[in-house]
Amino acid sequence: MIDLKFQSLDAAATEKFLAEIASEIAPVKLTSGKTSVQVTDVPFYDEFKFYALSDSTLPQPNTRYMFYKSGDASMMNWTNEPIYSVNERAPIKLDRKTCIPYAKFFFHYVRGQLGRFIIVEKPEEVVWLSNANAKEKADVAAKLMPVTYNGIGRDNLFTLSATVVFKNALFKTDIKIAPYEMDVFDPELGAPEHFTIGQMKLTNEDLLLEELNVPIDPPPGEFG
Repeated sequence: MIDLKFQSLDAAATEKFLAEIASEIAPVKLTSGKTSVQVTDVPFYDEFKFYALSDSTLPQPNTRYMFYKSGDASMMNWTNEPIYSVNERAPIKLDRKTCIPYAKFFFHYVRGQLGRFIIVEKPEEVVWLSNANAKEKADVAAKLMPVTYNGIGRDNLFTLSATVVFKNALFKTDIKIAPYEMDVFDPELGAPEHFTIGQMKLTNEDLLLEELNVPIDPPPGEFG
């Protein structure tokens, strides 16, 4: 589960911040006096901070997210593009300590049109439908594992292992992360595959359980 500790800006700091970013986030407009701002650090960027911007004039969900450092804003849109872009500009710091929080962040804020991958480590992190029974909950609990750092593989990519829910199935998978811009030979394609710094790839997917009674999220809208 992602663990971000947001801090709220006070009213004066919020108004100053909204004025500062207004031109950089256009055409997005945030309502002055009705928008709350929270901010947190992430361990894989030095200068960029992560912001949650909640407009109370809109029905929930009403929170947009963005990365920002002075003069450089990147609004999140539930695709990987804003993250990969900031990875290059920051640049991202990847090592044994930051790979896991980066992966958890990535899969929380990237949600594909065909579904999202939800990293689950503990039974209480699985969201169940009301008709889920005790047996399938126990079956899932027995398969879960913490996200594990496996070092740098022979392909020179950082490698993690994790259990993830995709649609109504539970998988064990490896998560590959590029430590820098590079080309990696893909034996399935029989050709090199280009990676930008911090680019992710899931490999060695192993189906553990399927037809689970879990909610399947619709494609993301503006607010997720």
